[in-house]
Amino acid sequence: MRKEVKFAGFGGQGVVKSAIILSLASGFYEDKEVAQTQSYGPEARGGACRSEVVISDEQIDYIKPLHVDSFVVMSQPAMDQYIKEIDPEETVVIADTTLVRDIPKKLKRVYPLEATRIAEQEFGGPIFANIIMLGALSSITGMVALEALEESLKGNVPPKTLDNNLSALKKGYEIGLKLMGKA
Repeated sequence: MRKEVKFAGFGGQGVVKSAIILSLASGFYEDKEVAQTQSYGPEARGGACRSEVVISDEQIDYIKPLHVDSFVVMSQPAMDQYIKEIDPEETVVIADTTLVRDIPKKLKRVYPLEATRIAEQEFGGPIFANIIMLGALSSITGMVALEALEESLKGNVPPKTLDNNLSALKKGYEIGLKLMGKA
């Protein structure tokens, strides 16, 4: 079993942090093989940013995605740039529709949620949007358990934000269940 996830958005949205947390959850708490890569423009905050995670129950011999199973997209420029790298029929697309307004009709497995709006209204700022998206990824794909993600948050977010991060993760998980028709 090899699963590949691409996170994309702009610098400052926590795209790389999401990938790191997913990697830790899968590797340390679910005993899977993981590889995580990242890339961002020279502008860093506000520039293009992406991070990929490969998860497998076998040794990973190639760390770049070959067939992206899940695409977590947090900005319109990221959607526009990376849409060509995903399978419109098979890839699960989880889009933050606060910032991704134009979702191509050819995509068949889209799960829209307003993560940034929810983060601002319920948690006091957009910095929790990536964690909401991570929770949704967990419930929609089942590739990593919510509990493993919760454990990975501990020590990987500032201690004063841990409670909000845990709540944002659960919120995203619940939204994902609703989007799947399971809640």
